[in-house]
Amino acid sequence: MPPGVGELFIAEVDQDAWRRPLVPWLVGAGVLVVAGVGLLLVGWIGLVVLAVGVAVAAVKLGGYAARHKRRSSPLMIDLTGVRLPTGQGPAFLPWDTLRSVGVDGPTLRFRLRLSVTPTTPGVTGLHRRDAWPIASGPGLPLDTRLFTRTRDDIVAALRAYSRDSLRID
Repeated sequence: MPPGVGELFIAEVDQDAWRRPLVPWLVGAGVLVVAGVGLLLVGWIGLVVLAVGVAVAAVKLGGYAARHKRRSSPLMIDLTGVRLPTGQGPAFLPWDTLRSVGVDGPTLRFRLRLSVTPTTPGVTGLHRRDAWPIASGPGLPLDTRLFTRTRDDIVAALRAYSRDSLRID
């Protein structure tokens, strides 16, 4: 039975999943910093190792903060369409603009119909130069591992809310 009017399917961002890939890098950077401090007693090479450790930690933390800020919005599905996070903020795609959703392991790719442009009525968030080439080509990717709902839950919601009008392959 399709969901009722006004009901939303929401997949919140999984904070732990965002932090998981960061841990090994920070541990490695910490080891470099400790080794660098120890090598300072030997000579200038310790300063280089220390600087590399600090640089690795700073780059990874900066990248994490930038990605997390841009993609912190949840995936929302309702009877009018899908609002999904992209690299520069959320995009909204009405059901009639979607051609299909490709399932590639944990990644879903939202593919648009050929006639859809960033100025198509109802479409928002695709006007940015990073989003449109991906949306009009291979499709907007969505890594389902970064959300609190499973891939199967998300696919089931896509089927239910689109009333089986969306091809999922």
